[in-house]
Amino acid sequence: MTDIKFSISEHLIERMKKYPEIDWERVAKSAVKKYLQKLEVTDKLLSNSTVTLEDAEKMGDDIKQKMWERHKLYLENIEE
Repeated sequence: MTDIKFSISEHLIERMKKYPEIDWERVAKSAVKKYLQKLEVTDKLLSNSTVTLEDAEKMGDDIKQKMWERHKLYLENIEE
């Protein structure tokens, strides 16, 4: 087994100390495992995709614009 070291802020360490019964190493391992699973699912879903990064950015911009239009309409209606 390989050891991995990383830094944690003092603020986070102080918060963790409030729960000494927690096996923080196990929590970190679990978080890494879950994150890797999400990445692997994403890789699998996108493996046959023809969507480019530019396409994804355009879709994101379109979604943001639509969301703004909805919020703007909502705000206009509550001000009346």
